[in-house]
This record gives sequence, C-alpha cells and structure tokens, in this order.
Amino acid sequence: MAKNVNLSNVATVNPSTLNYPHPYFVPIDDGDEETIKFYKRNDVPVAHIALPGRMKHYYAVFNADTQEYADLMNRTYNNWEKKAARAKASQEEYESSYDVLVENGYDAKDDTNNPEEIIAYKTVINALTNALDELTDEKLRACKMVANRESQREVAEELGISRRTLRDRKDSAMKELSEKLKDYK
Repeated sequence: MAKNVNLSNVATVNPSTLNYPHPYFVPIDDGDEETIKFYKRNDVPVAHIALPGRMKHYYAVFNADTQEYADLMNRTYNNWEKKAARAKASQEEYESSYDVLVENGYDAKDDTNNPEEIIAYKTVINALTNALDELTDEKLRACKMVANRESQREVAEELGISRRTLRDRKDSAMKELSEKLKDYK
C-alpha cells in the first residue's frame, strides 16, 4: 500500500540512541505512511537511514534476543532487497515501454506490428548476436559467407583452404548456431 506522500512530518529515531544490544531492521516500502503509523502506534521505533548494502529509506527497528538472530534477520531482509532490485533491473531490461516500441517501428494502426512479435524478434536477434559472438573467427566467416550468399570457391581461396574444409567448417558453425538457438524456434 505504498503512496507517494511527504513523510517529513513522521518522527524517526536515531538507531544508536535506542540502546538495543541486538538490533535488526525491517524495511518499509517508500511512501508507506500507513505502515509507519502502525509501527508508531505499537511503540516500534522507525528510522530513516541507509544501512550497509541497502538503500536509504524507512526501517522499523526491533531488538533480537541474540546477535546471531539479529544477524540472520538483517541478512534475510538484505537478501530480499537485493533480490527485489535484481528483479526490477531485469524487468526494466526486458520490458519495453510504448515509446520504445514506437521508436523501433511499432505502429498501433498497423496490425502486422504486434508488440509481442516485436519483442520476440528482439529476443531472437539478441540470442543470435550472443551466439555469433561465441564463434571462432573461421566459423564466423563461414556464417557470413552463407548470409552474403558468397561462393564457397571464392571464400576458400580467400582463406587459403580447400572447399571441402570450408564446407565442413560452415556445417560445423551452422550446427553450433542451431544448437545454441534451439530454444528460440
């Protein structure tokens, strides 16, 4: 229930003044004034701080019975925040906004430009580019020969190898690419 509100009027504490021997910190979603008020009503201190490895925002501060338990809780919440940050970064990397789709040629009036097809095409192109980057120079040259419809005789002469050797390398490169891209068929 996160809201974009001004929390400058929310009283917070400095965790060092709490005299908790084993503190652990529970993150509160940015702008979630209701949760902060809930903790305050229940006499749970709230701090607006930046903890090591975490972003600066509001935390409810609790005292654990042992340092081991406090460390466990802090690691757990830290791992959750890192996982959420990775998920958000991944989402931003793989999702396209409407503006980006328009820049890449999407026209809502044109039925042939389906956003799903554009994203699928982009995914396949990225996978192909990555697979080509992993090929040796000789195999990459063989793939370019196929893409440019060059004759095997000319390319074999250029590389100083026999046509049979070139054909074998081309077949090997195509098989390797096919294997790497089998999930995209």
